Amino acid sequence: MEEKKRYKMMGKLIYYILKVLLKTCKIERVDKNGIVEKFPENHICVFWHNKLAGGAGVTKDLEKKAALASPSKDGELISVPLEKFGYKVVRGSSGSKSVRGLLGMMKLLKQGYTLGTPVDGPKGPVYKVKLGMLYLSQKSGKPILPMGFGYEKAWCLKKTWDKLVFPKPFSKIVCCFGEAFVVGKEENLDEVATKVEAILNRLDKKAKSLSLKK
Repeated sequence: MEEKKRYKMMGKLIYYILKVLLKTCKIERVDKNGIVEKFPENHICVFWHNKLAGGAGVTKDLEKKAALASPSKDGELISVPLEKFGYKVVRGSSGSKSVRGLLGMMKLLKQGYTLGTPVDGPKGPVYKVKLGMLYLSQKSGKPILPMGFGYEKAWCLKKTWDKLVFPKPFSKIVCCFGEAFVVGKEENLDEVATKVEAILNRLDKKAKSLSLKK
């Protein structure tokens, strides 16, 4: 119990640091047509775990938003800041066998929530898409929205499994949206996962390039 409290306190600290940091940053959302003024609603947003920090900034105008966090004590580090940023948090993993997490997410999708989760989390392997969110799209008929992030200046926490990246103060953050798509009922999820991996890597590269433009 004491350890859980410690993780919650650390989660609160992360929230306050990130909140102050994001207020100093310039944030842009773009798609193939240019600037995105309004965040898409009732989508399943997917991105890489090491770009978690960017998600809080780009969804600030979204009212009904939810996220998946690990059921372990480590998940407190993520769930506490997310809740304070206005997310409804479901505890579970992004694997297709996480019944509790998927059922919770399915319920929220039906209520009109937009979901966001790193598809290689909570513990990797890094840049390998797990099937849970793809399965959720297949069963719910809701679209997957791939998202890439680029930071003009950033810190990299090299000792974390995913090399977590945080934007530096007063830097530019760019979020690139890919084409939204629904996973078909008969599609092979492993094949879709391979395609999504390529899309996310391409979007990250594009977002990084745009973040460096003045």
